Amino acid sequence: MKHAISNLAYALIPPVVWNAYLRARGLRQRFPWREFGFMGTTANAEPLFTGRFAELYAKFQPLDPYHSAESTRYTFYNACVFAWLCRAVPGDFLCGGISWGVAARLIYEFVEFSTLGKTLHLVDPFDARTSNGATRRTLEYNSDPLYVRRQYPETAPIIVHCKPIPIELPGRLAFVFLNTGDPQADAKALPSFYAMLSPGGCILLNNYANNIEHYKTALALLDAQAIWQPSGQGLVVKESLAGKAGAASAASALQRSTA
Repeated sequence: MKHAISNLAYALIPPVVWNAYLRARGLRQRFPWREFGFMGTTANAEPLFTGRFAELYAKFQPLDPYHSAESTRYTFYNACVFAWLCRAVPGDFLCGGISWGVAARLIYEFVEFSTLGKTLHLVDPFDARTSNGATRRTLEYNSDPLYVRRQYPETAPIIVHCKPIPIELPGRLAFVFLNTGDPQADAKALPSFYAMLSPGGCILLNNYANNIEHYKTALALLDAQAIWQPSGQGLVVKESLAGKAGAASAASALQRSTA
């Protein structure tokens, strides 16, 4: 009952009044309101604003001259964290949808990529189109691949592929970040990227929630699913065959025990 009343009060009281009340009680000083993209929180979001990620974000986010700093802070933080979890998974990393190169550059530094013995594949046609099937071009997208390549040391283990996804690559993949803004292209690329993905590897779909039906259809054909993130992203984790069999066995045992 107490929580229901609190939720009702929060819904009815204008934000400016609510924030003034919290400041008066000193709560905003401890956990100030943080806003990024279309989300906000009063929880302790310190890793987004202080520490290693925050320092890298402050350094590389200005590479994008069009988008505000807070519009991508949360989603790119998730990309860095999930990429970090794939450091020991066999295979290379791939970023699809590069534009100004901020996300890929962050991932490269955050996971200390030069120490991993992997290759980072950057895939983008660099034609400033809003989708593979579109003819319209926009200044918000970068059309110069050299702008991206110059961001890295000359000996950095990266390959820039000036073409749209899907793309066939030799070998395995450990981590894939798709941020093309073209859900149909993402969905079309999922089967080939998923086939190349090593067990334990991840595919992070940056625009999952806004185009969920495109992705669900493709994932269903792969017998895979995306974990819907509060950021609007979808995380696909490839299980091993043994892991799938174990999960199915556990589910069957649970069903028998509750029958």
